[in-house]
Amino acid sequence: MKELQNKMTDYKRYAFILLSLSVFLYIGSFLPMEGKTDEKVLILTGGGFLLVGIALFFYSRAIAIQKKINDLDT
Repeated sequence: MKELQNKMTDYKRYAFILLSLSVFLYIGSFLPMEGKTDEKVLILTGGGFLLVGIALFFYSRAIAIQKKINDLDT
């Protein structure tokens, strides 16, 4: 039970860290910079969306583990 609780907490932390990183990448795609090309903006934006997708995966895993914990408690 404790192991599942720790996994759930870790997955939520991974999701939060990935969401934070994706926000920084997305903001970086809008900030004006000297020599920034469309290719670099596309990489920053695409990387941000990829990280959001991975964060959603980890969050869904945390929800599944939470449901499993609730089923074990009852």
